[in-house]
Order: sequence, then C-alpha cells, then structure tokens
Amino acid sequence: MQHLLSQIKACFIVAELPAQLHRSKERFCERDDSLALKRLTQIALAMLGGALLLWLVAGYHGAFHLLNQFTPCFPATFWQIVTFMGDTTFVLTLALLVARRKPELLWVLFIAAIYGTLATHGLKTLFGAERPPVALLSGEYNLVGKALRNGSFPSGHSFTAFAFVAVAYYFFNHRLLRIGLLLSGGLIGLSRVMVAAHWPVDVLVGGALGMLVTVAAIKTAKLSDIGFRRPMHLFIVFLLLVAALMIMSGHTGGYPQAQLFAKVIAFAVLLVFVCEYFLPARHPGPR
Repeated sequence: MQHLLSQIKACFIVAELPAQLHRSKERFCERDDSLALKRLTQIALAMLGGALLLWLVAGYHGAFHLLNQFTPCFPATFWQIVTFMGDTTFVLTLALLVARRKPELLWVLFIAAIYGTLATHGLKTLFGAERPPVALLSGEYNLVGKALRNGSFPSGHSFTAFAFVAVAYYFFNHRLLRIGLLLSGGLIGLSRVMVAAHWPVDVLVGGALGMLVTVAAIKTAKLSDIGFRRPMHLFIVFLLLVAALMIMSGHTGGYPQAQLFAKVIAFAVLLVFVCEYFLPARHPGPR
C-alpha cells in the first residue's frame, strides 16, 4: 500500500503539473511570434478573397463539379478518413498528445473552440444553405458517406481543421512542419467537396474563419492566466478525453470506413496520455 501511495504521489498529475503549468504560462507570455500571426492572417484573407472571387465569377456552387468529378480517383475509404480528420472529436483527441508538454496550446484551442462554435453555428443558422445532396440531382455528383442536407455555409470541418493547423503553426516553429500543416488542412478542406458535403466557397470561408478565430484566441489567451490553473487545465483535458472516448465508442460522423483508423489513433493517444499523466515522472540521471 505504501508503495502504491508513493507511486501516486510521484506521478506527473500530482507532483509536477502545477510547476509545468507555471512554466507553460511564462513560456506563453514570453512568446511573441507576430510574424506567424501575420502570415496566418494573410493566408486567411487570401482564402476569403478567393471565396469572394469564386462566388462573383461562378456563383455559390462554383467549382464544385470541377473538383468532385475526381473523387473516384481515390478509394472511398481514403476520402472518409481524410474528411473525418476534420471532425471535432478527432482534432480534440489529437490535442491530448501535447497536453502535458504544451498546456498553453490547449488553452488557446479551448478559446478558439468557443469562438468557432459561436461563429460557425451562427452563420449556419443565418444562411441555412443547402448542401450538394439537396441542391443537385442524384447522379450529378459523387457522394461518399452520409448525405448531409442543410447548414452548408460555412464548412465546420474546414474550420476545425484550419483552427488546429493555425494553433500548431503558431506553437511549432519549424518550416517543413508548418508547410505540412497547411497542406494537411487544405486536403481536409478539399475532402469536404470530394465527399459532396460542401461547396468550395464553404470550405474557403470555413478555413479562413478557423485561422482568424485562432489568431483572436491567441491574443485573448494572453489576457488571462485562468487556463494555466490546474482546475481549468484538467477540465480542458477532461473534454479532450470525452472526445477520445466518443471515437472509441464508435463515433464516425457519418463516415464508417474511417472507424478503424480513428480508433487506432484514439487508442494510441489515450495510451500516451495515461503514460504521461499517471506514471511517475522520469528525470534524467547524472552523467
């Protein structure tokens, strides 16, 4: 029993979490990558400009058939996996991987999620745009997964994907990684057209909002340190765990062929989480 108690007292979540949160707060306050924020804003504005130009030239449905016709070039499983990577539960699950090392990232992501929920759901309710399966006749397009009907504008998956991309872009200053993140976000956004869930305009606007909201979330997070207090941090971690458990329980967002991939990722993430938070912290010995 004494050995068990000593193990519990030595685990990260009990012994070292407060100190880690304090270091995270100091690191976040000292970080001022204004160039990254500027680039994210520029990319977002370029996407909004592209959406406006596309709408003016070809209308709201513009470029859908041009892109969707290439859906059969890749297996349906591929598109289902890629598009599910923009699902909120999947993105929140991935965030668990950096929960211990970068609590500041979780705080920004939490604020961005609040802003994003208000923005995307507000716009969806306001416009009530029909999705491709409603606006087009069967046989005029390639459908992958569940046929969605309303709330097309803007794309929530694109918002979520690019919000996560923007957060990671800001906190990980590595050129190739940043390029990879932007390309991944673009692929997820493209998949929403390929599976006939959204129009290209939806994707461009959703992705742009994701980045702009994240920039706002970063600035907001610097105004309060509540996200670096243990109760709030554990609450955010709890929400991420709920997302991971939803995937483990079979959530697919209407894309069942992505289930195996999603469960493998969720299981691996949960394993990493348990090891990092509940096993005794390891410190390198003297050399």
